[in-house]
Amino acid sequence: MTGPADFRRVTRADVYKAGRLAATLVRTPNGGTEFRYRTDYLVAHGEPVATTLPVQLDPVFHASGAIPPFFAGLLPEGHRLTLLRRAAKTSADDELTLLLAVGADVPGDVQIVPDGQIPVDPPALLEDDEPGLVDFARLVDDVDPHAIPGVQRKASASMISLPFSSRNGRFILKLSQPEYPHLIENEAAHLHAARAMKLPVAEASLVADRVGEPGLLVRRFDRIRDDGSWVRLAFEDGTQVLGLPPAAKYQPDTAEVVAALASLTDAPLVAIRNLYMQFLFAWLTGNGDLHAKNVGVLKDRRGRWSIAPIYDIPCTLLYDDDSMALPIAGRTRKLRGRDWAAFAAEIELPERAAASAAEIALRAAAGVEYSALPFSGSPLRRTERELRLRRAEIEKR
Repeated sequence: MTGPADFRRVTRADVYKAGRLAATLVRTPNGGTEFRYRTDYLVAHGEPVATTLPVQLDPVFHASGAIPPFFAGLLPEGHRLTLLRRAAKTSADDELTLLLAVGADVPGDVQIVPDGQIPVDPPALLEDDEPGLVDFARLVDDVDPHAIPGVQRKASASMISLPFSSRNGRFILKLSQPEYPHLIENEAAHLHAARAMKLPVAEASLVADRVGEPGLLVRRFDRIRDDGSWVRLAFEDGTQVLGLPPAAKYQPDTAEVVAALASLTDAPLVAIRNLYMQFLFAWLTGNGDLHAKNVGVLKDRRGRWSIAPIYDIPCTLLYDDDSMALPIAGRTRKLRGRDWAAFAAEIELPERAAASAAEIALRAAAGVEYSALPFSGSPLRRTERELRLRRAEIEKR
């Protein structure tokens, strides 16, 4: 059986786009990588592997083990990347080895496998089981062969018996983190409240394992069932669209992220309003981690891009984080109503549309009952006090 460490010896990888062999990634003699579209894919007028990798004859080179930012953005982060690096017995800058270890199932519709291999979905860490029959703790330090995005502790899941569906599905199981108590319940409450904005929201449900440990089971929105098989939908987050490495997720200005994502859609003004509402909802609910990797675009079966469903939206103010991840009108702290008005003008959202979006975001944010969450004492009081002030700023506009 091939293990993660074996990928260090792979010098050439095949890149599939929506099931079609499209390009190659090759290690160069100087320690870099070369991305190149295949001639037959060029002749057949195949679609770009990524928005930042247009179909062209010329190759794209990257030095010192790096791969194009789109591919780097497919890798897991945090604890899960550390586990993957150790299993692959390589360094963090050997990005191609790390990508090959998880490349058969990454976010979106791209797959990366060793030269000549046919991509096959690896088994999920948690497969065909009821959550209440397993122990979530054993999953925390397992190497996941699926490239699940984000920093949170997560595991790939494919289950039959679910609280919200009796059909088989493709899921991400978010696990508890000791450093952020009750993060699972926190995020579940905010995903539920966000639905009041009438925007697409990742479908999720609270579950518990056999010892009562909570988890959040999130249905993957980049996988759909069609005629008995699974279809991959193209997805790119804000850093990928901007051509930035994942480490730069806190660097761009919010307006820059909004403009880049909206420009890909068929209805840019609708996309701008959607994103304005998402960022305002984040501020109104104390979410200080809405960075460029936590917003993105999703392509449907007809090839149309739209803003991806809302995901990864806990209240970080409960953990003493009072800033926005990305600046709004140049500020990340102590925002006022005038800053949101300036932001709306900057992204060219008409004043009337901004006012309507603000009313909807306010109503949705008010749907979170913080006293019903398992928090108490000063963190809860501080959060409720700050959020009252933020909502008052928008209400008086």
